[in-house]
Amino acid sequence: MRLRSVAAVLSVATAGCVLPDQLSRLEKDVAEVRQRLARLEQAESAARETLAGLESKLGVEAASRADVADTRARIEELSRDLIALEDRVAETNRRLDRLSQAVEAARELSRKAAVSAQPPAGSGEAAAAGAPPPDSAGGVPDPNALYNAAYADFSKGSYALAIAGFEEYAARFPDSDLADNALYWVGECLFSQGRHAEAVRAFDRQLERYPQSDRAAAANLKKALALLEQNQVGPAIVQLKFVAETYPGSDEARVARDRLASLGSPAR
Repeated sequence: MRLRSVAAVLSVATAGCVLPDQLSRLEKDVAEVRQRLARLEQAESAARETLAGLESKLGVEAASRADVADTRARIEELSRDLIALEDRVAETNRRLDRLSQAVEAARELSRKAAVSAQPPAGSGEAAAAGAPPPDSAGGVPDPNALYNAAYADFSKGSYALAIAGFEEYAARFPDSDLADNALYWVGECLFSQGRHAEAVRAFDRQLERYPQSDRAAAANLKKALALLEQNQVGPAIVQLKFVAETYPGSDEARVARDRLASLGSPAR
C-alpha cells in the first residue's frame, strides 16, 4: 500500500512538472491561431467587398477585369490559408484532448494519494491536530492540474466549467504566477459567450488586481472589443487609443490601430 502511495505522489509530481510547459506551448499556439484566423477572416471579408464593388462597376475595361481576376485569386489564396488553419485548429484540439486526459489522470492520482495519506476517521491524532475535513475533491487541489483542466475546458468551449475552474484557481492561489492569467481567461470565457458587459467587468478586475500582468495589453484590447460589441463606440475608441499608445509594437497595438482605422478614427 505504501509503495502504491509513493508511486502515485511521484506520478502527480511528474505531471505537475510537465503539464505547465505543455500548456504554455498550447496557449501560445491557440493565441497565434486565433489572431491569424481573425486577420484572415478580416482580409477575406475585405477582399470579397472589393470584388463586389469591382463587379458592380465592371464594364469592358481590361484594367477592371484584371483587378477582378487579381481579387478572385486573392480570395482563393485566403480560402486555402483558412483551410490550412482549420487543420491546425483540429490538431491543436487533439493535443488539448490528450492534455485534458493527462490532467484528469493526474487529478485522480492526487485524490487517491490524499485519501491514502489521511489518518483513519476519528483517530486521536486528527482530532488533536484539529485537521480540517477534505473538500469534495479529496483535499486541496493541485494548482497546475486545476489551471490546466480549466484551460482545457476553455479551449474546448466548455466555458461554464472553465470559468468555475479559473475562479477557483484565482481564489485559492492569488499569489501564483498564473493567477492573473486565470482572471484574464474568465474574461475571455465571458466574451466568447457573448456576455460582453460581464467581460468588461472581468477584464477590469484582472487589470485592477494585476496591473503589471503580461496579459495587461490583451485584457485592455479585449475590453475595447467588448465595448464595441455593446455599441459603446466612444468609450471603445478611447480604449483602443490607450492600447495603441501604451503598448506600441505589440500585436495588440496593431489590432487596435486596425480597428481604429476601420472606425475612421486616427490612432493619435
